[in-house]
Amino acid sequence: MKKIKLTKKWWTLIISAIIVLVAGSVFLFIYNSHRVFTKSEYIKEVTFQKEDFDDLMNKYMDQVISYNGTKESTEKLESTANKFETFVDELKKQLGPRVPSEASGHYQGMMAAYDIYLDAVDMYKKAVPKPIGEERSTLLKEAEGKMREAKEAMKNIK
Repeated sequence: MKKIKLTKKWWTLIISAIIVLVAGSVFLFIYNSHRVFTKSEYIKEVTFQKEDFDDLMNKYMDQVISYNGTKESTEKLESTANKFETFVDELKKQLGPRVPSEASGHYQGMMAAYDIYLDAVDMYKKAVPKPIGEERSTLLKEAEGKMREAKEAMKNIK
């Protein structure tokens, strides 16, 4: 009889602990998803997002360089280009409402730089599938210039 009561107590304790953990997790998720970052939290998040963006950009530029004109290569290029727009949209949605007031200027500059990156990616997406020739070369040079402009804008954020 004592063994059964001990087992019931343990089960009650385990279930109570699970309920507390789930409720605590939900509370922390809700609390953290709506509060404004501190400046150090903002900088940390921006740094992580920039690293993800740079990885995506490196992958995209590798695809631009290794483009071979096949349908698969074109689809891969377009798919990766679309990821940039999704990335920036998600960044605006997730980070925008949580930006601390002292970092709002940085956020605006960063988003402007990302918009320039989006333009450059779009220019590459249009230029790369073109047949080799003067038009393609001109479009690629314009895309390279836009990419340099985006990198410069990102470096000059204050």
